Amino acid sequence: MSVLYDFLHITIELFVVVDPFAAMIMFIAFAKGETVKERRNLVNDATISSFLILLFFAFAGSVILRYFGISLAALEIAGGILILLTSIEMVTEGDKPSGKKGEEMGGAVKRDVGIVPLGTPLLAGPGAISLIILLMSKYNPILVVSGLVVVAVITFMLFMSSFYLYNIIKEKGARALTRVFGILVAGFAVQYILAGVILFFNL
Repeated sequence: MSVLYDFLHITIELFVVVDPFAAMIMFIAFAKGETVKERRNLVNDATISSFLILLFFAFAGSVILRYFGISLAALEIAGGILILLTSIEMVTEGDKPSGKKGEEMGGAVKRDVGIVPLGTPLLAGPGAISLIILLMSKYNPILVVSGLVVVAVITFMLFMSSFYLYNIIKEKGARALTRVFGILVAGFAVQYILAGVILFFNL
């Protein structure tokens, strides 16, 4: 039961921070007017690149921290602040951080759009990178990677069905969901900041 609880906790945290609903809005903006094959290529680039980036930091993140002499407490506080900033913009703007909002593109969709900005920093942003490193330090790596796989699969499915979902919830509905997720992200952020402070002062 504890393993299942940890797995669900990890998956939910990753899902709300990655927030594929917000990325879906940008994907629709980029993919409008493109063929089914081009949309699928864009979805593959976005989901695979974001998954590989987060997977890399999941295993190499702690090594990078040790190399630069960054403590876990500092990472928790810094990660919490980054996640909190992300959540504030999610709540106030109904989108992911500034400068990442989609713009209409004329002609065919460029392949690198799936990697930047969709794959990163929209899906695999600083908040998600900080979170995956923190999760790896607290939970079984198998559970973390499994949760990451689930989030990647859900993101892929949402992107593939985004135009059907968009016709149902429209842009305002997607932004409303992002604001709700923003509140949850803010809660996670404050919790990590408090945990970092407690760890730093050995309380």
